[in-house]
Amino acid sequence: MIARVNKSELFASLPASLPATWPEDLLPRIREGVAQSRRKVVVLDDDPTGTQTVYGVPVLTTGQPEELARELANELPCFYLLTNTRAFPAAEAVRINQGIARNLTVAAMRSPGRNDFVVVSRSDSTLRGHFPAEADALAEAVDQLKE
Repeated sequence: MIARVNKSELFASLPASLPATWPEDLLPRIREGVAQSRRKVVVLDDDPTGTQTVYGVPVLTTGQPEELARELANELPCFYLLTNTRAFPAAEAVRINQGIARNLTVAAMRSPGRNDFVVVSRSDSTLRGHFPAEADALAEAVDQLKE
């Protein structure tokens, strides 16, 4: 359900120097890639102000399996789930992310349509957020549930 990317391998595959701007608009290619993957993009946002920059994307404030299954089943390419974990101590943020991973996995099993997903953990800042603890908790919880 969640594919892990090895950071070192990814960075090593990048060209030594990248252009300051891209020579083409990549948005159509990104949209096509997401559509072809048939994977729902689930964006976890640790801060309630982060969702102000998006439109046309559902924003959930709770992550119960029934709600998540509905979002996984629809034809939209993604949805946001507001976690507000930045407001909590790291241990609580980890617990919240483990619960979200568990609920997403349960929801994917219940979803009649698209049941594959990728999680994007969007945090405002490593100074105010709990990086990498939250991302690690998500990955570990999903890996355990898949076994």
